[in-house]
Amino acid sequence: MQFFKDIFAFLKTLTFIDYVFFFAIVILLTLIVTLLYFIKINDDVLVNKKDKTEKKDKLEETREMAIVKEITKNMMKEEPKTVTFTDYEKDQEEKAIISYDELLKKDNNYEINYEKEEYYDDLSVKKIDLDHLILDKDENEKPVFTGRVISFQKEEAFLNALKQLQNSLQ
Repeated sequence: MQFFKDIFAFLKTLTFIDYVFFFAIVILLTLIVTLLYFIKINDDVLVNKKDKTEKKDKLEETREMAIVKEITKNMMKEEPKTVTFTDYEKDQEEKAIISYDELLKKDNNYEINYEKEEYYDDLSVKKIDLDHLILDKDENEKPVFTGRVISFQKEEAFLNALKQLQNSLQ
């Protein structure tokens, strides 16, 4: 009983401000404990969600994904194959009317005509001459077009041969 009397005597000596500080500290400690508890619960929930999504990703592999994986494995194993041309394809490539390089060279003979050019910081602004839009780089050198003309008789013979071929296919 002496213990309770001592506690009661101690509580009588405390002032109102002491009681306020005491209860404030008790409330802060309970809030900190509950905050730590909620943080721990949320971490567990997030870890469980990650585990579940990883399991779902592993389990839900579709047939198409399996095919893609198999193809990539096979591609890694095999060496890349080079395309071999037949004699006919080589001949056609050599006798091609125009190559890509020749096409680019023909295309770059012209450029746009500008009246003036102004610079604003790093930006270049050019005013286009609308009266003379295209400037020919090689004005003296005009391309010469040589075309083959098939005679009328050869064209008729070719047309008849095509008609015969169509009739034989039917």
